[in-house]
Amino acid sequence: MGKNGLIPDYMHKLLKTSGQGLDALTCTLAEVLGYPVLVSTPAYDTISTTLLHPDLNSFQVEIAGKRKDIESSFSCTILVKNLRLKGLGWPIAPSGRVLGYLFALYDQGEPNLGPIQAIIETALPLYAIHLQNQLMLKQEKHKTKDSFFYDLLYGNLKRNDDIINMGEVWGWDFRKVHVVLFLILPNHEPHAPNWHLVEVLQKAVDRVLISKYHKSPATTSKQNEVVAIIPLEEGKLVKYKQTIVSLAESISCQFKTIEPGHQVAFGVGQAYAEPKDLFRSYQEAKVAYEMGSLLGVDIPFFSEMGLERILYKHDLEDLKEYHNHVLGVLPEYDEGKDNLFSLLESFVDNQFDMNKTAEATFLHRNTLRYRLNKVEEIIGHSLADINTRLDLTAAFKIRRLHRFDLET
Repeated sequence: MGKNGLIPDYMHKLLKTSGQGLDALTCTLAEVLGYPVLVSTPAYDTISTTLLHPDLNSFQVEIAGKRKDIESSFSCTILVKNLRLKGLGWPIAPSGRVLGYLFALYDQGEPNLGPIQAIIETALPLYAIHLQNQLMLKQEKHKTKDSFFYDLLYGNLKRNDDIINMGEVWGWDFRKVHVVLFLILPNHEPHAPNWHLVEVLQKAVDRVLISKYHKSPATTSKQNEVVAIIPLEEGKLVKYKQTIVSLAESISCQFKTIEPGHQVAFGVGQAYAEPKDLFRSYQEAKVAYEMGSLLGVDIPFFSEMGLERILYKHDLEDLKEYHNHVLGVLPEYDEGKDNLFSLLESFVDNQFDMNKTAEATFLHRNTLRYRLNKVEEIIGHSLADINTRLDLTAAFKIRRLHRFDLET
């Protein structure tokens, strides 16, 4: 108990040192607990710690068992280069919004949670105040940058020189060719308790881009999406797709390490030499994501969408009419086990190759040929005709892009 017999001594110490700064609070908490303390961002970047280690600027966390919710404590292992530490973790989450994490570290023999829980419950609101203040400063600092990004991505900036000059403020060289990488958390609600996931995703993007380009990355975030403007090396534009795929895979891997229960989806716009055209790459990247999600493409490039680019944007009623004109007659003649509609779809998917289709449908070539002949009789066109093949390809693409049912 404290001097007045009511307030514990540790509470006096924590309240007193909290006013002296985050590091002072961390040192006092470590002294009170008798264990090293580590405080991090939601993306596991170290903010304050009493454990000095050259590689502890950022780390990974393996959580033991399953957490009840985002506000519950958890046992874990902290992983950095040449170091593995056992720890107990608590989210710093005022009002259910995760601002960071507090860890008590130990070498062996997990501490008894009971005696230290009251101390932690005193410390967490104090850390929340510090982190909220830091967040407000960070938001204020990024207002100008976010405003620039908004104008750039929505085509409000018309002069290349203006964009280049403003980009130099943050160390970005917009004289190079750039491409927009669009990332989104498809099932994430912006105002959900796990709103911090977007911050974690952006941090993963920043880490990967810094590792690749060794400079401050051009990224921004809003709601459930992150946008990265990626510079492309001169003379290697034909290989930029390999670069983007590699970056996307690294980002996905880092994010899953931190948040294993969540998925990231991507979209990639086209490359532009003039920065005033980057708003086009942003719009294209979003369309590529939407089409990729419909077609099952993990990292869709707008430049590779081909016919889909036209079909996706065309008038929906026209597309329905065209789809029904090409395919509408087939369901009337669907013969159960023969399922001529699905068979024709497989034939189109396999580039009208008899051998590949037979293998995909587990049919003998003669059986496949017989059924495709029936399809020809029904539709009134030869499947060998190039115009028929173009019509069928377009109709099935329309069907997938707009999720038409057979009855439409």
